[in-house]
Amino acid sequence: MTFLDIFIRTTVAFLVLYILCRLLNKKLIAQMTFFDFVAGITIGSITASAMLQPNTPLSISMVGLVLFCIYTFITSVIAIKSLRGRKILEDEPTFLIDKGKVLENGLKKSRMTMDSLLTNLRKRGVFYVDQVETAILETDGTLSVLKKPQYLDAMKKDINQFQSSRGVPQAFIIDGKLLQSTLEILGKDREWVMNILKKNSVKKVEDVFFAQIDQQGNVYIDKREDGNVSSFD
Repeated sequence: MTFLDIFIRTTVAFLVLYILCRLLNKKLIAQMTFFDFVAGITIGSITASAMLQPNTPLSISMVGLVLFCIYTFITSVIAIKSLRGRKILEDEPTFLIDKGKVLENGLKKSRMTMDSLLTNLRKRGVFYVDQVETAILETDGTLSVLKKPQYLDAMKKDINQFQSSRGVPQAFIIDGKLLQSTLEILGKDREWVMNILKKNSVKKVEDVFFAQIDQQGNVYIDKREDGNVSSFD
């Protein structure tokens, strides 16, 4: 290609892409779902190909770009106008924690591990699972967290009521498996774990989906059966 060809292709692609993005409005950024993310990458790829692929006529590339953007726009209209269409096209938020209970089915549906859930909670400023009332994975991939009432941010009337730090919690059971490395850090052994489980009416480690302890000795245990949660101080 000559410099003139590159100039013409880049100018046309820029103008067409600018107009199409204005028509699509800000949805691809403000309300981005997984499909919107993929659509944005595809639109960029089509535009790049239109500018740099001399074997493909510019008009053909622009027609493909316009058609793809039209289809994207149509899906967004359907999602707005139809509840059923919105569920099909954008899915629904997924509960990962409900009433303080980690929902294994929600994690499986979202293809998320317990480690990933803990990472996302920490990014939201939550280090202790027992502080969470509800955690929802939104359609844009972000995690919304509602703390239990006693752990909500302090108001002015509570400003003089301080609590000692609980430190960084350590998980010692994940998905029914005992983490020996954590026990070594804590200076504990399997017998200590079994005593903790016994006090919480749990017969074996395999029955526990997740368990952690903070530096004050507060233990949180989440059993595999959804609906059973235990806290032990």
